Amino acid sequence: MKDNLKKERKMRTSILAFIMFFIMTSASLADSNVYITQSGAALDLDITLDGNANAVGTSTDRTLLTGANLDVDIDLIGATNTITGDFIGTGEAGTDDLKINQTGSTNTTALNVGASASVDDVKIIENRTGSSGVTSYTIGSAVTVQDVSVTVDVIGDDIDLTLIENSSSSGSDKTTDIDIGTDSDDVDIIVTHTGGGAHKTKLLCTGACGTSDFTFSQTGANSTDVDLTVTNAAGSDVLITITD
Repeated sequence: MKDNLKKERKMRTSILAFIMFFIMTSASLADSNVYITQSGAALDLDITLDGNANAVGTSTDRTLLTGANLDVDIDLIGATNTITGDFIGTGEAGTDDLKINQTGSTNTTALNVGASASVDDVKIIENRTGSSGVTSYTIGSAVTVQDVSVTVDVIGDDIDLTLIENSSSSGSDKTTDIDIGTDSDDVDIIVTHTGGGAHKTKLLCTGACGTSDFTFSQTGANSTDVDLTVTNAAGSDVLITITD
């Protein structure tokens, strides 16, 4: 009799816990937070948040992805969503290590790549659809960063994008590829590459890109390429500085 009573109480507790968990997850379609601290190879991580004002990271920057051959896919659907954190690792040639998809207005991406440890052969792809978004990547610090490719495709108005690659590496390619499709006259792009590697920056801005600001600065002992294609660029300011 006592055993049956204990089982009944345990079952009630389990059901109550499940109901509370279900209510909490159902209510968290907006203003949700995902915090990740991960280390180890061959991680396959998929995150999808559908709603407004959601965040991957924040609150002391609690997103840290570390390891070799990572496969991370983050999808944010809605407005005023943010991605903040650090990505460190060694990628696998020919694969996409970090994929970000954002759909909605006033969304933000702010990532550090290889800020505290070496990064090699990493490919990052961001696709964003929506206006008034802000994207920033800081790649490297005082550590070796080489063969890092960042591709950003954006469709929308009032676009701000900043990429700073400040690795001390003298290794191979550091590639930035930006494709913008906009009906806005306010596109601000700043790309800075330093270090001894071979720097490559490519920008394609189509639509109405007039009165926009494009700033490219590349410094290093090896080869440097800047490939710029902009349509309807009346009144735009373009500054390209290359220093050996």
